[in-house]
Amino acid sequence: MSVEPLVLNRHFKAPPERLFAAFTERALMQGWYGPAGMTVPHCEVDARVGGAYRIEMHGAEGNVSIVTGVFREIEPPRRLVFTWGWLNGAGRNPETVVCLTFTPRAGGTDLELVQTGFAKEEFRLGHNEGWVSALDGLDPALAGAPKPTRAGPMLLGHPQSSYTRAARIAFEEKGVAYEFQPSAPHSPELLDIHPWGRAPGLRLGARKLYETSAILRYVEEAYPGPALMPADPFERARVEQWISAFNAYLDRAFVRDYVLVYILSGGKPDRAGIESALPTLRQGLAILEQGYEGRQYLVGEAPSLADILICPALAGLGRLPESAAMLADCPSVRRAQAAMAARPSFAATQPQ
Repeated sequence: MSVEPLVLNRHFKAPPERLFAAFTERALMQGWYGPAGMTVPHCEVDARVGGAYRIEMHGAEGNVSIVTGVFREIEPPRRLVFTWGWLNGAGRNPETVVCLTFTPRAGGTDLELVQTGFAKEEFRLGHNEGWVSALDGLDPALAGAPKPTRAGPMLLGHPQSSYTRAARIAFEEKGVAYEFQPSAPHSPELLDIHPWGRAPGLRLGARKLYETSAILRYVEEAYPGPALMPADPFERARVEQWISAFNAYLDRAFVRDYVLVYILSGGKPDRAGIESALPTLRQGLAILEQGYEGRQYLVGEAPSLADILICPALAGLGRLPESAAMLADCPSVRRAQAAMAARPSFAATQPQ
């Protein structure tokens, strides 16, 4: 059975010429090649059709991996094709072919990497993990930053998305160092993580995770720091109840059918669309007012994943006339939102 090609799509801040050079110039290649934690003390490259390259990667524990190949196509700064094979004792592992396509976009470059010819699926998966880890360090390397010693979490999404902001708040509340890459919906880098191209998406080395609820739960369970879920099973279930209610009902009432009508109006709000959204908007705020009554947080005495998920959407409602007027009649919601807005995590994730 044939093995599927490895396909990766990433966006980089560097222009095509600079990104192309990162695959063909020795000094640049030594700054990023190899997974996080590996260095490239030796690199030889003859960047011409028929020219060879040899990259020697050293791990922190003394392990050495050497890959060699020959350039088949060189069309700077648009296309680069080369063979790829790991040295194995006196021999060489089965050869594959790597094809890189560089496309300028949004002041940077979209890179498509396609690697074909794998003999086994496990080889493809191993190369996927290695390339993802290496490519995570390419933008920083081109900006002059040292290569990371380990692969940390990278969150991708639109900065103004309430869902993206909720994921960022969770990282901030946990005190976890993470990289945030602004990415538009349906961009190649998001489509590489999320099959529907929605935000946010999370990279964990070669692993990928999408859907905000899943990302929030991962952050809560994978990292130490303040608990964002109650210990009591019933209270945890109540947090899950609010998360489900937001995803199923409140997000549409607050954001999809109301806030986005303003954002996508081009300066001329659709009054009919806004008016039709107001009844469900009012109903949603009334339900939240009951939920927050007498407390700062929906469940317990500290912020939970439910508060983190809902507070960015409430922040958007406070900026628009009809919803701001409704919030004036919801003192419990306003008190709860003020408590979240006072937290450093909220300020650290404020979109421009």
